[in-house]
Amino acid sequence: MKRRLTALSLCLSLTAMAAEPACQFESIPSGPQKLGRWIDKGNWLSNENLRVTLPAANTFMPAQRMLLAQGGEALRPANRILDLNAAKAIDPHDGRERDLAFLLDSRLGADGLLVLQNGRILGERYRNGQQPEDPRLLLQATRPLLNLLGAVSIGQGKLVADRALNRYVPALGSQPGIRKQSVQRLLESKEGRAWRDEDLVAWQQAGGWMPNAPTTGVRAWLAKPGRWEIPETDIAPVPLTGTPENDLLAWLLTESNGVPLSRLFCEQLQSRLRPEHPVLWLTDPQGVELADGLALSLRDFGKLGQVLLETRSNRNRSKIPGWFIETLTASAGLRTPEIPGLAKGSEARYGFIHLGGDPSRAALIGPNGTSLYIDFDRRLVIALYTSNPVTTSPLLLATLEQFWKAVGNSGMALRKP
Repeated sequence: MKRRLTALSLCLSLTAMAAEPACQFESIPSGPQKLGRWIDKGNWLSNENLRVTLPAANTFMPAQRMLLAQGGEALRPANRILDLNAAKAIDPHDGRERDLAFLLDSRLGADGLLVLQNGRILGERYRNGQQPEDPRLLLQATRPLLNLLGAVSIGQGKLVADRALNRYVPALGSQPGIRKQSVQRLLESKEGRAWRDEDLVAWQQAGGWMPNAPTTGVRAWLAKPGRWEIPETDIAPVPLTGTPENDLLAWLLTESNGVPLSRLFCEQLQSRLRPEHPVLWLTDPQGVELADGLALSLRDFGKLGQVLLETRSNRNRSKIPGWFIETLTASAGLRTPEIPGLAKGSEARYGFIHLGGDPSRAALIGPNGTSLYIDFDRRLVIALYTSNPVTTSPLLLATLEQFWKAVGNSGMALRKP
């Protein structure tokens, strides 16, 4: 009888473990809010400090940290690897032919590179203190992923594209600026508001990004009466900075799905390709995940591109709607406005960029050159963590474009590992 009870107990224990959800997070406090003598909460997001601070974001802000399940799915190497010194590209800075290693180090300021083809590692390297296991803060590169979650929510019936935002977030009240904005318009990321500098500073303080954060948190700031009566304006295809609209979208996603943002992201986008390394999501003083607060290792960033690739190949198994992938890859119209630095026909779509030139290419482009490139036809993904000294510029975009094209055409620059 005792053996039977022991066996039964073991069986129940294993069943409970199997039923335990994989997407669990724990709250962790911020660190000392200082690195060395010169970097503190007042300057940690300055361009000159990002190389050091982005992999150490939790030093400055509290976060939700994913509890990694045992047996996280590790990426495997390909039979041949990319030779960065043999592959060549035209350097947009001077028109000369350079090897890819030169572009990475001298032009892009690359801290990490991951190249995947058919889900296998074609190339990987780290520089300037970046470690493979470091979860690095994506900042505004998170916004396209939130738009993607919005598309998933529409596909699952959690959101309706033409409904007003206050239908899902009653706390925003009946402000005309909210009643007039639909879910679709917010996800398309083509319009913002003409925020004053003092508005943006107050928003950042409410989220805890800057010193002297109020304890009320970012949602209290977003819900203040009259907040959304600021006139609307067009925004740049490649965002220069974060805006309150990002946190507005994050709030919409959590309310419509009934789960925290970190868990929603994990369940909808990471559940099939399990993370290898820690995943963090920075929070405001109230413990609410911030729209620009996602931090991932480079491999786990690259896996998101692989998720999009697999959606196109296996639509029936993916939570991402097929129409979203077709939107990213469909050719642009003849009168598409030019995005300086990128190939003709490039166009912003749901925060991603449909790339002109070769067909079926798209990219997620964040600040300072951090990017995720997807070539659906070649089944190629390129994930880059960079610390370029400028947030964005036509020259930076042109360098990324040349690098992507060179890797895509580098069949002769492969060698055995």
